[in-house]
Amino acid sequence: MRFNLSSTALSSRLLTLSRVINSKNSLPILDCFLFEVHNGQLTITSSDSENVMCGTLNLDSCEGEGDFAVNNQTILDAVKELPDQPLALDVNFNEMKIYITYQNGSYNFPILGADEYPRVQPISDNASSITIDAAKLSDSINRSIFATAQDELRPVMNGIYFDLTSDSLAIVASDGHKLVRNKNYSIKSETPSAFILPKKPATLLKTV
Repeated sequence: MRFNLSSTALSSRLLTLSRVINSKNSLPILDCFLFEVHNGQLTITSSDSENVMCGTLNLDSCEGEGDFAVNNQTILDAVKELPDQPLALDVNFNEMKIYITYQNGSYNFPILGADEYPRVQPISDNASSITIDAAKLSDSINRSIFATAQDELRPVMNGIYFDLTSDSLAIVASDGHKLVRNKNYSIKSETPSAFILPKKPATLLKTV
């Protein structure tokens, strides 16, 4: 399998997704990104077993399809310092290796089988969905996240409460001493819903 894409696009997406991965994982496979190449697109997944983040890139060209896992630090270190240029990635499933060719040289390192990577649970058909402007969401999280707690005995206080109604989106955080409530009337939904977003995914979302 061979595919081509921009070094800048790949490194930028890997850097964002790498923030999900813990420095120490109980499952070694979670030290890896999951790469899935299908229909001219590359989908990259990272996980810490509780939080999952996915990103998709359109490929400049693609020959073949397949899935594999590759160590996050190894591939990120290989591409993050490269100036913007085309990259050719060749995956040899017989050798279980990936070869990355750039303008002045090449890298190669081992890959793992995708079947070892924990699969994401599909979203149920009756789940409600809403599109929120990234800048507005980031601003709302920034205004609230400092008020969250670090309390193992009361984990509900360690996240941000989202309350979505037909009128607005209210975002609330409290550590028991301070309380922050931020309301945005430009974000609304005909299907009311409420949930608590833990601190780690909230921190990840504000940097996307």
